[in-house]
Amino acid sequence: MIRIVGVQKSPNIGQEFVLLQNQGSMRVSLRGHAVVADTVLTDPNASPAIHLFSDDEFIFPGQYVLLRTCPGGAHWTMTSEGHRVFHTSMGRLGPVWDKVSGPIHVLAPQHTYCERTAEVLAV
Repeated sequence: MIRIVGVQKSPNIGQEFVLLQNQGSMRVSLRGHAVVADTVLTDPNASPAIHLFSDDEFIFPGQYVLLRTCPGGAHWTMTSEGHRVFHTSMGRLGPVWDKVSGPIHVLAPQHTYCERTAEVLAV
């Protein structure tokens, strides 16, 4: 279960981030999760305050995800305390969370549908 454990709001995009952690007992695929400000649900013009994870990474129990606002690449690092952290980026050119008031939600995929491919019979 991915949860928000910290939000650093700043007018400087290099210092702004959302810190998430897998607080469940099983590994979780990050792909398909979303971080959404509550204002996006009521104001369609607040669209920068949403991020959909396309990173195909598994986050094991206790591991962290650092979602930075500024542009950058995705990579794993270790903290000085020995915790693994997956860094990823929203790729925005201006602050996002600094302008948001109210709750921020994490939305997780509940179901995935995929069309079946036609099976080829070998004779």
